[in-house]
Amino acid sequence: MLKRKNASFAFLFVLFITFGRASAADLFEAIRNGDAAAVRAGAQDPAVRERRGLAGATPLLYAAAFGNAESVRTLTEAGAALDARTDLGATALIWAAGDAAKTRILVEAGAEVNVRSNTGKTPLLLAAARAGSVETVRLLLDKGADVKAADEMGGTALLAAALMGEDETVRLLLDRGADPNQADKAGMTPLQNAAANQNRAMMRMLLAKGARVNDANVFGGQVKHGEVALKGLTPLMLAAPHGSPSTLRVLLDAGAEINGRDSRGMTPLLLAAASSRQDRRTIKLLLERGADPKAVSMAGETARDWAAKYGDPGVMALLEAAGAERKAQVVAAPTAVRMRETRDAVIAALGRVQASEAEFFRESGCVACHHQGMAQIATASARRAGVEHDEAAVQASVGATVALFGAYAPMLLDRNDLPGTPDTPTFALFALALQEREADFATDALFANIAAQQRADGSWKLVGFSRAPLEESHFGRTAQAVRALTRYAPPARQAEMRQRRAAALAWLTRAKPRTTDDYAWRLAGLDWAGASSSVLAQAARELRAMQRADGGWGPSKTMASDAYTTGLALWALHESIGMAPNTPAYRPGVRYLLRTQRPDGTWFVASRAVKFQPYFESGFPYGPDQWVSISATAWAAAALAPAAEPAAASD
Repeated sequence: MLKRKNASFAFLFVLFITFGRASAADLFEAIRNGDAAAVRAGAQDPAVRERRGLAGATPLLYAAAFGNAESVRTLTEAGAALDARTDLGATALIWAAGDAAKTRILVEAGAEVNVRSNTGKTPLLLAAARAGSVETVRLLLDKGADVKAADEMGGTALLAAALMGEDETVRLLLDRGADPNQADKAGMTPLQNAAANQNRAMMRMLLAKGARVNDANVFGGQVKHGEVALKGLTPLMLAAPHGSPSTLRVLLDAGAEINGRDSRGMTPLLLAAASSRQDRRTIKLLLERGADPKAVSMAGETARDWAAKYGDPGVMALLEAAGAERKAQVVAAPTAVRMRETRDAVIAALGRVQASEAEFFRESGCVACHHQGMAQIATASARRAGVEHDEAAVQASVGATVALFGAYAPMLLDRNDLPGTPDTPTFALFALALQEREADFATDALFANIAAQQRADGSWKLVGFSRAPLEESHFGRTAQAVRALTRYAPPARQAEMRQRRAAALAWLTRAKPRTTDDYAWRLAGLDWAGASSSVLAQAARELRAMQRADGGWGPSKTMASDAYTTGLALWALHESIGMAPNTPAYRPGVRYLLRTQRPDGTWFVASRAVKFQPYFESGFPYGPDQWVSISATAWAAAALAPAAEPAAASD
């Protein structure tokens, strides 16, 4: 009997060697799982080692994107082709260029440093687009990488490094001959990227090299319904929404045009006023330097109109003293007619959100944070609470998201980043995580793309634009990234993910929140990043302390309570510390939301973001306020779902 067992084991071992080593699928899986022994075994068979998988990637390319440095070394030493290309022309060095260890292995093995993908991406371009990239960039330059190489959109290493806020990399590239005025095809320059980052040292560095202070972009994007109105933006305009006086002073002293206008007729003063990060000192500086307080945008709004939306009395008084006038009126929120039962309120809200989500996709052909992402967040909460919703529509939404990003996955790995990055991929992967979607090639590509955009300080940032409330908080995008990346990190990149999570936790702990959104997302992010119970408890106390007498939360101290902020705050408290719906803080919030729901199941919140997308109807009420209102309705539903009464028993 013992002999038969041994014979059976030997037969199975032979089967594994014969067929297991011949399976490229097994090798790809071993790379993703960080299974060093299996990678070594698979790497010995040339037929397996060079087999093509998704997007035309060989195992070495797959290891460059999703594996660890050990797998890259194993495959390289086994003789894997360094010049193998994906369907889009990327090589292993292009996909690995953001990782210092992988890059060095491939370069020392003889990988071509000036190779270009079909979209013109080079290893240097991808390396410069990563935090802490200076030594990798130096290695590539020392090996002959072209410092002035541009991709098909005109993107350069200098533009990428400036956008990531990498001072030392920018200095190195300038010293090696990079042109400080080389713009991409949209007209974006390194100085614009530095100004958007509020990076004074980098701005001075570029200006000293001759960067032009008034260059403006010429293209903001194209969508189904027309052109995106983000053109004519100068460095001063990109600095204005979030800029401190010292940041703007660098540009003004260099001759920045103070009353220039973008394609919407917005001036630096208007942009500074149209931000949840308004700084009275910045507005005062602009006025002192000659900003026109009576300037009117193409939408007919003045700086005083924008100040009224955010309600800071100091900013409004400053503008009025300078002669600024009111042209538009602040839209008052409609009042509810009657209160529903909590469960009925959630069902009514989800019906409107899901219907509009489908209409938005038909009209736009794209997946958006304010529709698909928010609908997926709300329905995930409803599912956990056992509240009725259209599950088939949820799966259609999730499927559309995965299909879209799956088709774009090779572009994500090549760092042909989506518009609105990092928010677009991050919010999508975050929503998929809440929906508990299983990992696949699309989520792996999203993981790689989002991870590559983490800043040196541990955060994720979208700079230069103010689009409150959904795309305004660095706390929000950092928290979402941590949640998404923790869920979808390939096993081979778990060690790296632990470092990224620790860096994000450090940033979330030390950064200072300003808006209520910041406080809510900080709480959620601290939980997902692994903060101690005492840190979480303190963050929760700070968020609870911002609750108003009406039971709601407002976006800031100077703004009234609204459904968006209240829903987000309650959801964060429930998600992070498990606050029960029957607690003293949660109950008043529920009552506030029920009181303010409209008869049609929606909540209204007035827009306070400068418009740039072509207008179209998405099947949700409130016209120009529809996108923030559908987001508010989704947050309200997500917050109310845990408080919903049990479903009535059926006969």
